[in-house]
Amino acid sequence: MRRFKIFLVAAAVLLGGHAASAQAEWTAGFGYASVAFNGAECSSFLSTHPMRGFYAGISREFYFSALAGLTFEPGLFYYYQSTKNELATAGQVQSGPKFIKMHYLSLPLNVKYTVEFTPAIRGAFFTGPVINAGLFGNVFENDKIFTNTSPDPMHRLTRVNAQWNLGAAFTIAEAVQLRVSYALGMSRLIPEQEIRSNTFTVGAGFLF
Repeated sequence: MRRFKIFLVAAAVLLGGHAASAQAEWTAGFGYASVAFNGAECSSFLSTHPMRGFYAGISREFYFSALAGLTFEPGLFYYYQSTKNELATAGQVQSGPKFIKMHYLSLPLNVKYTVEFTPAIRGAFFTGPVINAGLFGNVFENDKIFTNTSPDPMHRLTRVNAQWNLGAAFTIAEAVQLRVSYALGMSRLIPEQEIRSNTFTVGAGFLF
């Protein structure tokens, strides 16, 4: 809970703060997201059940007058991810819930470089750390699903984890932005267990 409160405070400071000699631009975004699990100690069940869903949220891009094309873009997004448990659907004993679900908040801290192709079209590449904070879902509960190989194969996933984001964006007519990104897992999802998650997203945003 303490780490979650720190996460919320950091998000508020980054999104609400002001940078010297900078202009800020807001974007409201939404889209498709998919989370895949991997690692030497990741259960075969979890590694073969990628979770799919959507994301929605806002970001704020700071333009620094001294660094043409280079910007800082923090954001705050809500993610909902789920996947069907075929074992439970088939009625097998000790198979777990019928659907595996997780809800979480994500705080990306991207550094972005933008190039203008035409007066109406801009392209950009961005990268930076991402901090995720779980809200609720059966992946965050013990004895619900097979998450790891040993010694406790149904251990809950940690609520707070870190990833490194890589992505690209295209902005059209200073109004609509198309984005795609891939975030690589940096931290373990269970302490002392080699289990990580990667997240793929594709979506759109509206500048205001």
